[in-house]
Amino acid sequence: MNILFIGNSYTYVNDVPSLFDKLAKENGKNITVDSVTKGARKLYENLDPADEKHGEIISLTAQKEYDVLILQEQSYLGITDYQSFEKGVLGLNKLVSPKRTVLYATWGRKEGCPLLQTLGLTSEGMCAALENAYKSAAKLINADISPVGRCFNEITKQYGDIELYSPDLSHQSYIGSCVAAVCHYKTVFGEMPVLHKSLQLETDVYQKISCIIKETL
Repeated sequence: MNILFIGNSYTYVNDVPSLFDKLAKENGKNITVDSVTKGARKLYENLDPADEKHGEIISLTAQKEYDVLILQEQSYLGITDYQSFEKGVLGLNKLVSPKRTVLYATWGRKEGCPLLQTLGLTSEGMCAALENAYKSAAKLINADISPVGRCFNEITKQYGDIELYSPDLSHQSYIGSCVAAVCHYKTVFGEMPVLHKSLQLETDVYQKISCIIKETL
């Protein structure tokens, strides 16, 4: 199974594709994982033929056919400019032409982040607005949703001592990246991973986050 991630820092911080790859292989999945990422990247920017990342995508798709495409949009574009978000999703789905597309629904910024005040939203409200945008785009191409943001919300509610954010109140911590990897695993394979030594987490922390992910998905 060939899997391609396209996104920005919410994908490459702590290398979510690599965490997903290691977790899948630890659980006996025969996969190859590639990623095309750039900081602050909006999905539609990858459609510009003059853009270097567009060239990377073209090169990868010339070498192999992708079974799964996982798309992650800039952290708030789905709320502030849905049409551009939709353009990116539709365009990349057509460009890569995978057998299946998964939309990586990200989280709201942590409470205290100035962006929340600008948007007039709470962290949970931002997450809900983003997921609604992802769901709307998903319907257009029959894509699945990997509800990472919703998992963030539930883990924060039930286990406030588990820090999912980095100090910038935007990006994910290492644990947050592990949440994303496990959520993607459940979305792609339809089951929870049995083994998890590839994730450098304390057993009790993994048990807590995996329980929430299982219940959420």
